[in-house]
Amino acid sequence: MMSNMYAETKTWNPFVGCNFDCIYCEKSFKRQLKRVAWNIGCPDCYKYTPHVHPERRFKIPSAKNIFVCGTGDIYFCNPNYVRGNIFWGIENHKPRRPKTYFFQSKAPACFNQYLDWFQTNRDKVILLTTLETNRDIGYEKISKAPVPSKRFRDFIDLDYCRKVITIEPVLDFDLGEFLGMIRAVDDQLSLEYVWFGFDSKNCGLLEPSISKAQDFVDGLQDYGIEVRGKTLRGVHLSEEQKDVL
Repeated sequence: MMSNMYAETKTWNPFVGCNFDCIYCEKSFKRQLKRVAWNIGCPDCYKYTPHVHPERRFKIPSAKNIFVCGTGDIYFCNPNYVRGNIFWGIENHKPRRPKTYFFQSKAPACFNQYLDWFQTNRDKVILLTTLETNRDIGYEKISKAPVPSKRFRDFIDLDYCRKVITIEPVLDFDLGEFLGMIRAVDDQLSLEYVWFGFDSKNCGLLEPSISKAQDFVDGLQDYGIEVRGKTLRGVHLSEEQKDVL
């Protein structure tokens, strides 16, 4: 399955599903998975219920970048399965060219239990989390995931050297505070980059103005943080970086 978010990337889904119920996933991941579920006859895929597909551990795609369990959140996966099937699959895969594996969760504290494996494989593993905003108040209307402030603290506390933040779909934010959060992660280890984008599925989210979004992106880039874009709606990225859609 191709990923619309990351260039030269395909998802690999030996685990599928999520119970965070983010409202913007209904028109993206959930709808996409329903089409797949219809073809393979998997009721759990259709309902987006967290579950495993161990037969897929042998089927890592040929793309340069692999979004591990991209159709779900690995937070809900049994750790024994993560180590015995997902990590095992990566360790036993013999690609023709080097690959980068993205592991992303909206509960990044779950990565702490795997840091030994991540550190051993840091040449090919990047950890990601999503921060749509800095605002906790009202976030329960968006998602059951940990609120942004907790997610930020858990992500910055991860003792790992390769991190990326996804700000997509961006929600309205407080400019100074949100910039400070992202810069703090960069100060800790130098972020590899940040993904930024507006809601591409018209979910009716409360979004920042284009001018505020531009000020935010400028503030990141002026700080030396690389920003990659999706669904930018006219927000300009330096160095002629192009919208991936």
